[in-house]
Amino acid sequence: MKLARHLAGYLPANLASALASFGAVYVFTRLLGPEEYGRYALMLSVMALIHTLTLAPGEAAAYRYTAKARAEGERALAEHFATVRALLLRSLLLAALAMVILAAAVSHMPRYLHILPWIALSMPISTLVQATLEAHRASQQVQRYVVVYSFKLLGGFGLGAILAWLTDAGAAAPFIGLVIAGLIVGIPQLLWLQRQARGASPNAAKIRAYYSYGLPIAAALSLDLLLSVADRFLISIFIGEAAVGAYAAGYGVADKTILLLCAWAAMAGQPLVLAAYEEEGPDAARREARSLVSTMLLIGLPAAMGLALVAEPLSEALIGEDLREQAARIIPWIAFAGLMNGLLMHYYAEAFQLAQKTGEQALLMLIPAGVNIAANIVLIPQFGIIGAVAATIASYTIGILVIAGRGRRYVAFPFPFVPVLKILAASLAMWPAIAIIPEFGGWPELIAKAFAGAIVYAAAALAIDAGGARSFVQDRLNASTEPPAT
Repeated sequence: MKLARHLAGYLPANLASALASFGAVYVFTRLLGPEEYGRYALMLSVMALIHTLTLAPGEAAAYRYTAKARAEGERALAEHFATVRALLLRSLLLAALAMVILAAAVSHMPRYLHILPWIALSMPISTLVQATLEAHRASQQVQRYVVVYSFKLLGGFGLGAILAWLTDAGAAAPFIGLVIAGLIVGIPQLLWLQRQARGASPNAAKIRAYYSYGLPIAAALSLDLLLSVADRFLISIFIGEAAVGAYAAGYGVADKTILLLCAWAAMAGQPLVLAAYEEEGPDAARREARSLVSTMLLIGLPAAMGLALVAEPLSEALIGEDLREQAARIIPWIAFAGLMNGLLMHYYAEAFQLAQKTGEQALLMLIPAGVNIAANIVLIPQFGIIGAVAATIASYTIGILVIAGRGRRYVAFPFPFVPVLKILAASLAMWPAIAIIPEFGGWPELIAKAFAGAIVYAAAALAIDAGGARSFVQDRLNASTEPPAT
């Protein structure tokens, strides 16, 4: 099974992402303190929003059209990359305008203002690296993708942690680390992009087509990101920056874990779905999509259940003492919200991208985004950060119903109810195994419970063949015993 081979290939990248994400929570919640960590979380969200809204069109086009251009020959491929390069340069003008507006908005907030230069420097670097990564992924160049992606994340985290420890840069330290690591990995990627373009000129018609495809995707992704981060700004207004720190810490542990797993499945499965759609049409894409969603749920659902069951020792192990109590309260709920977000953006939204109906996707995403903001305004003053959690779950539920229902008009992506019930049963089997382990706190309790839960889930999943677990394992065993190609 090709999906299984791709999952194995992308595993190091996802391990690097997990290490950088959880390491950031562990290190920065301790070195920065509640309020400074809250500022870091807010500015990280702002940076992600600006990047997605202004720079994602070129990155999306690099993914969607690379395989098609490669199939048309070297001249078309060179013209494609020249067009992507032109698109990135134009998009940077929009990003620069957004940074000017942001600087004016925080001009009276010196603690935020000194972070902005590093965010501005990161924009051209990060979009260059991300666009080339998307091209590697579309071309199924797994090893190249893994090396670049892993170095960018781990290097940025490591340098940021050192700077936070040794200097008084505060919330700016993680961003400085990202810039330095981005420069190190970005220069080779720039040279690679230049070689791919091979002196070709951008195609004006393709620029318009790429923008027509990419701008709605950027809008849809921005609205999805708004679902995840709007509550942080409202928490800051209604409760304060320290509460943002606690919420972001819990969110970063739970939501990031599940989204990493969903993104791992998507890294491996989406190019296969795209190839099937381009070569054979919607029916073939639907068949590949069944394997994708089964794999996504096979690894995502037990992870969400496991996080809910180990929320207390997980928060003790990863989150600084000043933030962990409130963070532990939201981890179980955010874990399942993260699974819903993964299904929404990495599975059901793919139907619109395959059919190139990204404008409709963006319009539909206004519905859950609007619900999220309205619900947060009502619920946060009454229930605090738990109100923000409730608003998040409600908005993702509505988002899945809207996107999945409308997307069936283009590609009827399946939802495998019987396999999901089996996966759920195997996940629930973890509960008694974890419950009997004593509560002795911290890393020892977390490791013991995670190990017990993983063993029980694996045994139950294999016993009832949840989500095709038997065939998945058998495929990996067969792949490991196959002689190398000559």
